[in-house]
Amino acid sequence: MDIPPPPPAVPPPQQVHHYYHPQKSGGVAALLEVLPGLFLQTFGIGHMYAGNVGTGLVIMFGYWALTFVNVLLCFVLIGFVTWPLCWVTAMIVSSLTAANACKSR
Repeated sequence: MDIPPPPPAVPPPQQVHHYYHPQKSGGVAALLEVLPGLFLQTFGIGHMYAGNVGTGLVIMFGYWALTFVNVLLCFVLIGFVTWPLCWVTAMIVSSLTAANACKSR
């Protein structure tokens, strides 16, 4: 009589890691763009909150460079027109794109 081989050992269950990524709020991202922008500081923080750190840094340093150019243009008086226009444009565009970045993630 042949003895049947023992059944194979059942491996222990694998440990499963669940990572929770809460949904980011578009309103918070827009506020993080607008509030520092109201004080002529910077833009891009809302993009960093939304998870687009590279885009946020490009907007931040780009706005600083644009502000520097506009300050220089103030010496020939055209900067007094271009600076507020650039500021308003950055305020609107960056807050809308930051809010949309939260929806796409």
